[in-house]
Amino acid sequence: MNRNLTVLAVALALLLSTGLVFAGGGAEAPKAAKGGTVALMWGGTDAPFVGPHIRSFTATMEKAGYKVVVPDSKWDPAKQSTDVDDMVAQKVDLICLVPVDPVAIIPALKKAKESGVPVMTINTEADKSANQYIVGFSGVGAYEQGLVAAELLVEAMASKGNIAVVEGVSGFNVCVLYAKALDDTSRRKNAAIDILAVQPTNWSPAEATKITEDYITRFKNMNAIFAHDDYIAGGVIVALKEAGFKPGQVKIVGVGGTGDALQAIKDGWMHGTVQQSPITEGEFEAVRALEFLKNGKLDPFYSIMDNPKIDASNVNNFKAEF
Repeated sequence: MNRNLTVLAVALALLLSTGLVFAGGGAEAPKAAKGGTVALMWGGTDAPFVGPHIRSFTATMEKAGYKVVVPDSKWDPAKQSTDVDDMVAQKVDLICLVPVDPVAIIPALKKAKESGVPVMTINTEADKSANQYIVGFSGVGAYEQGLVAAELLVEAMASKGNIAVVEGVSGFNVCVLYAKALDDTSRRKNAAIDILAVQPTNWSPAEATKITEDYITRFKNMNAIFAHDDYIAGGVIVALKEAGFKPGQVKIVGVGGTGDALQAIKDGWMHGTVQQSPITEGEFEAVRALEFLKNGKLDPFYSIMDNPKIDASNVNNFKAEF
């Protein structure tokens, strides 16, 4: 997620067009039959997390002899479904897919399976009803990631207070799971936490700034803000600074581990974040893809990465990757 799908104005180098093949080299991976093609299908290619992920994934696959093609679905569920159909028509050996919409993608997944083209979802899960059409899931567990973020929030607030949420996209599976994780953690820890409001940003830091400005006006009792990724957390900080708040006056927790977030933790503006390395994740998911290409199955069906917590106590142990 990747959660982790933040769209910024700064375009990433090396992300040029639909179907671009990225060159690379690096990580060790299981050997598999050479000469095949794998489609790496993010929802879009213009998010800062995506570029390092693609390069890491591609380097691992190419070292094992596979070509990687990267369609750009422009964060459009309909286009992503069409792109899956195109990859099926091209008879790629495997599709590694980050669903834009966890439900809307299901007919395309069903068609891919019926056509004999395997699909492994990565980074973001499709709806559970899609499991019959995929070979497995690899990547970050959004719910597990949300649990870590929720624990940071509960710690920051000493188990009581009022939270406002700036979410990614309303209804997006990752965002739904983050909300569930926060609710479950509050109950499990008997925390007296109230949610003041939840507003979607469409992963836009500028929109996060506007929403936070509104929150500041509406809520004089706001103790913390949960930002669904570190980039929109940056937008939150802009609004707080402009309103005259001091570092730490409102506790902010994000997700991602971006360079800006690490610095914001050091400066006291953010209480913490959840690390999600695009380089580690890209390699992790590529290795799982190669396991499937070698063995024709994935065991276990779900393979979830760790989600390290970052706060002031350990922030110096982490380096920025995006």
